[in-house]
Amino acid sequence: MRTRKRTEITIETDRIVVLSRRKVSVVSWCGECSQRTTMVTVDDAATIAGVTSRTIYRWADAEKLHFTETSEGRLLICSESLPPSEMLAP
Repeated sequence: MRTRKRTEITIETDRIVVLSRRKVSVVSWCGECSQRTTMVTVDDAATIAGVTSRTIYRWADAEKLHFTETSEGRLLICSESLPPSEMLAP
């Protein structure tokens, strides 16, 4: 009778997200959260959530996150309403 050997390898990874503060982010009142919170650009929101900018626009259209529009027409996303990227992983 032959015995088989099995080797199992486990790999752990960590992810660190660093945002450049040169981009637009402001502390503002979020009417949905009823608190002052950091409002970030669509690109920063996508980086935080680990998704594409297009996904952020879709979530905003579906009212899955809190957002406001500036007088210049830019979308700012409430950082408190963003799901952490580890919650989105398959």
